[in-house]
Amino acid sequence: MKLTGDSEGIEELKFIKENKIFYLKFLLNEAKSNSNRRAEFKGRDGKTKYWITFYDLSGEIKIEKISD
Repeated sequence: MKLTGDSEGIEELKFIKENKIFYLKFLLNEAKSNSNRRAEFKGRDGKTKYWITFYDLSGEIKIEKISD
């Protein structure tokens, strides 16, 4: 899987991987099973929101910051 997108969001996802592996699995399954292939998660600050988008054909995962 290729990870692309917002660098801060990628760092947050890496933190989740290191500290909350079950939550990461949940996010990935949520993104894979939703009709729009996305799931939302928050950064460590509890305020910044990100989209994790899974692309079936390429297996790519893209992280995008959600603007308010």
